Amino acid sequence: MNRKLLSKAADQGIISKQQITALLDFFESESLASQQSITLQRENTGEQLKFIRSFGDIFIALGVLLLAFTSNMLAENTMHQMFAIVGFVLIAEWLVGLKRLVLPGITILLSILYFVNAVVDASSTSYASLDVLLMSICSLFFYLRYKMPFSLYPAAVGCIYLAIELSGINIVEHPYVFIILGSMVFIVAMWYDSRDTRRETSLSDNGFWLHLLAAPLIVHGVMVSLFLSNYGGLQTNSLYILLLFTLFFFIALFVDRRAILVSSFAYALYAVFKFAYQQFMQVDNLTLFIFMGVGIFIIFFGTYWYKVRTWIFSPIAGSRISKFVPEFDLSK
Repeated sequence: MNRKLLSKAADQGIISKQQITALLDFFESESLASQQSITLQRENTGEQLKFIRSFGDIFIALGVLLLAFTSNMLAENTMHQMFAIVGFVLIAEWLVGLKRLVLPGITILLSILYFVNAVVDASSTSYASLDVLLMSICSLFFYLRYKMPFSLYPAAVGCIYLAIELSGINIVEHPYVFIILGSMVFIVAMWYDSRDTRRETSLSDNGFWLHLLAAPLIVHGVMVSLFLSNYGGLQTNSLYILLLFTLFFFIALFVDRRAILVSSFAYALYAVFKFAYQQFMQVDNLTLFIFMGVGIFIIFFGTYWYKVRTWIFSPIAGSRISKFVPEFDLSK
């Protein structure tokens, strides 16, 4: 509301001059309340798991799982399994295509993939990777048909498995393969995230599932490579793991995806236990104190995740790279 415009209205007798200040104070307070509401709404956005709209979704998903279990028990041959696949496709048309139910859709897709794997295993023993290929294709078609974000997860898992199998690389001796493949998935996930930085559409859901796959691949590849190097001994490796965990923590904060942090937590716990028992072995109940500290860490950053993110990264809020991730400055 413009003070100059209100003053003109007062000069014309439309409003008194005493009312101008009260009116402006009112608009200012309402604007502040609205801004605080927007800020709170943004703090509550992020990795919203859009699996369930009501308890009815859980109820229907349980029904799908029960139907899949009984269908498997009654299937006596490959033909019966193929009938089960057709049946679940029809159910998908109803529950996913028409009703747009997410959690039941996930259980339907998993059921279809199970029966596809059963059909291939029963009819072919020549190609061990054929079932993985067919399951990846089914997941991709499921995504193209219903645009269900979870479909990308099994499709990507299948592609990674096939890439490792076709390359012939021993992933036990060469864990860097996990880093390469995980980084490729991470790039695709960030592409989805960059197209929906406000996390309002299914594009960010696509990114979530791919991050959920990329994070453990990258973290496992980095950590196992560190273990195999044996550089500096066990204590030094523990410190390196904690430093890597800190790096993953900042990356998770920057892209606003906790999956990266969760994936590295097990390794961080291992490093903390090793380091603590080397330095403070004489302390009673050391294990309990470690778990207590971890619990405090989780509660604190779980509560103040967005505040910490804003505090650390708001100085680069106007940079080019910040355009690919959710906003840092929640006051805008």
